[in-house]
Amino acid sequence: MKVKPFCIAVLLLVVFPQPGFTAAWPSKPIRWIVPYPPGGGNDNISRLMANELSKRLGVKIVVENKGGANGTIGLNSLKHASPDGYTVSTVPSGPLDVNPALNSDIQYDPLKDFTYIAPMIKFPLFLVASHRSGITNIGQLIQKARQNPGSVTYSSAGVGNSTHLAGVLLGELTGTKLLHVPYTGTGPAAVAVVSGEVDLTVGSGPSILPMVSAGKVNLIGVGEAKRLHGMPDVPTLAEQGVRGYEAYSWAGVIAPAGVAKEVSDAMSNEILKAVSDSEFQRRIYDNGMVPLPGSGEDFRAIVDRDTKKWGELLKSEGLIK
Repeated sequence: MKVKPFCIAVLLLVVFPQPGFTAAWPSKPIRWIVPYPPGGGNDNISRLMANELSKRLGVKIVVENKGGANGTIGLNSLKHASPDGYTVSTVPSGPLDVNPALNSDIQYDPLKDFTYIAPMIKFPLFLVASHRSGITNIGQLIQKARQNPGSVTYSSAGVGNSTHLAGVLLGELTGTKLLHVPYTGTGPAAVAVVSGEVDLTVGSGPSILPMVSAGKVNLIGVGEAKRLHGMPDVPTLAEQGVRGYEAYSWAGVIAPAGVAKEVSDAMSNEILKAVSDSEFQRRIYDNGMVPLPGSGEDFRAIVDRDTKKWGELLKSEGLIK
């Protein structure tokens, strides 16, 4: 019997699937890279979302912390993973919109090397001070920083991280010079302020609010334009006199470049459903985060917008040319 060319083509696809061709996704565990150490906001939202998606998709999702170099180690690992939809990563503000400007030797291209799946949440950033610093409000911070320029220290999750830029912006808008001390993640940066190793830190709700509740640090305020939903007693820095101050981060999901559209769309849709679910939103708000629903295209637009915003700040501060 003579086999028609069309039948041969179909048979070859079945026996030798082409790159990007995916049948019955997902049919095995998914690896979820978190490009930061455990204990921070990115780790928190990753585990919340991985648990939710595991139930929705019916497969196990294994979270793997792969921290270092402000997220670049984890993203380089993702870049080289197979684009089959079984390796994804959380990505926060910094690795995509700031790192390329700060580091010309970066080994990935934010525009070419990844598939944008979906945004998940926005991290309002909280400013806190160590008890040892004696700082309990923004006025005391400004006075101390002006009396001894460079003596007030603040920790961040790494050079170029949103927590670093939040401190740069604070110094610019208050006319002060703060000394930046980078750490390997929000967890270690938070520990530094509790111990009094640094005077201040800026961080997301999951890393900051437990310390505030335990009375280990002084809460100065939140870097939002308006007070947060569910936290009406926490003042913004803007209303305390730092006009125009708005500092935040966000987190979304990306995969290696070349993931089949039907797979990326399927995961994007499930993340959107999770972020829009009222019970899941409650858990997000309880952790000091804000839901950020959207598509892969929406996520890429967010990255493009913030690349411009933070790039202008870095140039104004002489951190890049």
